[in-house]
Amino acid sequence: MPVSRWKPSRLRDQVLLLLAVVTALAMALLYGVSTLRLNETAEVDARQWAQSLARTAANAGATRLAANDLRGLESSLRDFALLPGVRRIELRDRDGQALFALRVTDDQRVLSDPPALAPQPTAAVDDDRDGGHVQAWAPMGAGGDLGSVGVQFALEAQRHHIQQLRHDTVLAVAIVGLFSLLAMHTLLGRALAPLQRVVSFSRGLGRGSGLQLQQRNDSQEIRELTDALNDASRTLHGQLDAIRASEMRLHVMVNAVPDAIIGVDEQGLIRSASPAATNIFGREPADLVGVPLSALLPGIDAADAERRTLDGLYMRNSRTHVARFDASARRHGGTAFPVEVSLARLDDADIAALGEGATRYACAVRDVTDQRTMDSMLRLYGRALECTGNGVVIADMSMPHAPVIYANQAFTAITGYEVADTIGRNCAFLQRGDVAQHELQLLREAIAEGRSATVVLRNYRADGTLFFNELSVAPVVGDGPRPTHYVGVLNDVTERERARLAIAERNARLNAVFDLSPDGFVVFDREGQLVYSNQAFLAMTGWDGSHLADGVSMAEFDRRFLQLCDADKPAVPVLDRGVDDGSPEVQVLYLVQPRDRVLTRLVRHNAGGQGESVLYFRDVTHETEVDRMKSEFLTTAAHDLRTPMVSVFGFTELLLNRPVPEARRRDVLETIHRQASLLIHMVNELLDLARIEARQGKDLHRAPCPLGPLVRQALAGFASPPDGDRLTVTLVHADVSLLVDAEKTHRALTNVVSNAFKYSPQGGAIEVSSVEGALHGQRAIGLRVRDHGIGMTRAQLARVCERFYRADPSGNIPGTGLGMSLVKEIVELQGGEVILESQPGRGTEVTLWLPCSGQPPALLPAPATAGSTS
Repeated sequence: MPVSRWKPSRLRDQVLLLLAVVTALAMALLYGVSTLRLNETAEVDARQWAQSLARTAANAGATRLAANDLRGLESSLRDFALLPGVRRIELRDRDGQALFALRVTDDQRVLSDPPALAPQPTAAVDDDRDGGHVQAWAPMGAGGDLGSVGVQFALEAQRHHIQQLRHDTVLAVAIVGLFSLLAMHTLLGRALAPLQRVVSFSRGLGRGSGLQLQQRNDSQEIRELTDALNDASRTLHGQLDAIRASEMRLHVMVNAVPDAIIGVDEQGLIRSASPAATNIFGREPADLVGVPLSALLPGIDAADAERRTLDGLYMRNSRTHVARFDASARRHGGTAFPVEVSLARLDDADIAALGEGATRYACAVRDVTDQRTMDSMLRLYGRALECTGNGVVIADMSMPHAPVIYANQAFTAITGYEVADTIGRNCAFLQRGDVAQHELQLLREAIAEGRSATVVLRNYRADGTLFFNELSVAPVVGDGPRPTHYVGVLNDVTERERARLAIAERNARLNAVFDLSPDGFVVFDREGQLVYSNQAFLAMTGWDGSHLADGVSMAEFDRRFLQLCDADKPAVPVLDRGVDDGSPEVQVLYLVQPRDRVLTRLVRHNAGGQGESVLYFRDVTHETEVDRMKSEFLTTAAHDLRTPMVSVFGFTELLLNRPVPEARRRDVLETIHRQASLLIHMVNELLDLARIEARQGKDLHRAPCPLGPLVRQALAGFASPPDGDRLTVTLVHADVSLLVDAEKTHRALTNVVSNAFKYSPQGGAIEVSSVEGALHGQRAIGLRVRDHGIGMTRAQLARVCERFYRADPSGNIPGTGLGMSLVKEIVELQGGEVILESQPGRGTEVTLWLPCSGQPPALLPAPATAGSTS
């Protein structure tokens, strides 16, 4: 089929066909090139990411592997396994033996996987493109002396993303090409439509229009126009007007050009000059006629102009020789200045047609003084930017996405990105997806408002490492209200930020330690103002922290603190202490408010050489009380043991050294026996009490035990006269079972009833009864023993369960002072509680609360408030 049959004849159709062919070829080329480049980029990114993950995992797990903490190491590696794209993490020891492996399922679950039996690859990154993954290995420890960790990274997500990007790119090019065709179609239609009217108009030129129009082209429209103009060319009425109009247009254009245009003849003399010569050379165009060109451009005469033009470019269409060069010009006053010269030589045939004295050379001169000065300043500015240690970037705000149009070498040194890789991209690529930063929002707001800002951002270098970037941006405002450019200055402040975070973390740990410490801490600054006090100190003193936050001087602190101390044992004010000699003195303070306390205080002035004063308080009330009880215990124990021992020793010595009558001998032996029994009883009670405390109830044999038989067995020894006549027993809950050790509960009840008899010297009834209540939310029974004896004061009642403490220290009432201590230990180890109530001269009431066996919790009040009989 001939080509002419389907080749479009219209110019518009030809252009559209050519544009469609070029668009199709561009799409095909773009698809092929993008496929190759994007696949390579995806594989490179995947290898880098896998290697980075492997190194990070190796650094994070080296310490645990060195400590042989495989469980902790596996837990740490599980966090890495949940990162996007990770499919498997394997750990090997220094000999290459597999320790364990973690596999990530499609639903993002991390499972333990049998380690691979294959040997560890020697390469850091192992590609398996057919398998769709990249395997990276990193050594653990120095030179891998601890082992190595391998990370398998999947490529399917990268490939899918790149495939989608490639399709989107081709689709975008296709859409742009389609819109280009439509736009060109519309443009050509509007541009070529007037040609038909021009053709019709041209056909009437011969009838007296006096106009002439010349065009040359090979399209159908141009051919029709050419035919019409050829018909009109027979008439010459309009040639003069056309020439005059052309000269006028040329004159206007020459006058509008800022360059001086000079016509020079063969002798190198100026024949004409444009008005711009006045501004450049300081002389009127008429005054330059007949002046040699070398007067304006020293060294450029007719011979030099001939040589330069013949050695320059030959323009075939205009048949001229053109030379362009830099030169030094001279103004009217003799001042030299730099210029750019464009010198054109007309062809010999054209000169011959114009005649003798015609213009041979056309010289265009441009003053580049300001441009050279600006270029010099720009070079200085550029050199200054290249020498600075801070990264500098310039973003063009007039273009979409504000791309970077300049970056210095310091930017490359800080970020690792080459300048060529940075130009044309938005600086957001440094975040690498880490966009959840409050500072980014502040930066966007500043740019939207067209103002300067300084923020610290988390950015990532080309190798993926994190660094903190102190970014300062400033706008460059042009003629409009909005900035045309933004200049950004980068400063790597990673070490500063790490130090700040480390200090903040250390302060947080110290604050947690001080807040949780049971000891009090108070800190004064170098001016003597209180700057810190922890909760333990506030609890010791009962002070309100908000009052101290208003600012308290050291003198005011001493005044307030002395008000809390015992007036008979005043504390030494902090201000009265001199400079520490390195061994601060421990001071003992006795507080009476908010309650009685014994504190020790250490004062350290000029702590750490910073001029601060640190006060350390420790509550030693319990230790002081324990020391007092120990002293009393030793005194009482020594006295109670010494008294019977003296009797035993004296009577034994009497029997050994002197003859004693039989009647007297028996009385002495009974006394020895009685005192020895008292000693044995006291030692047994001490041993029982020590055994119970040491074993913490482990030797208790708790079992369900009915209340009635338990009480009757304990009171059997008191049933005979005269005790039996004074004892009254009322058991409402005799059938209730208690979860207790029957033997030890029997002993506790016996001690309580025995004390009731001993401390009722004037007689009186001893009442034993049972009450019901709740103990720790569970049903409980209380065994209540009440006497009408001498009773106890509140101070005696508070100490009645101390060892060797006796309400009657006169010695008239026998006993060791260990009975109630033993009762308290037995009852509390069984989950019970001892409640005592007493008044001097009116008797004492002791209630032993014991838990029930197998009973649901009773909604009854607690034992302390439920002492009445149910």
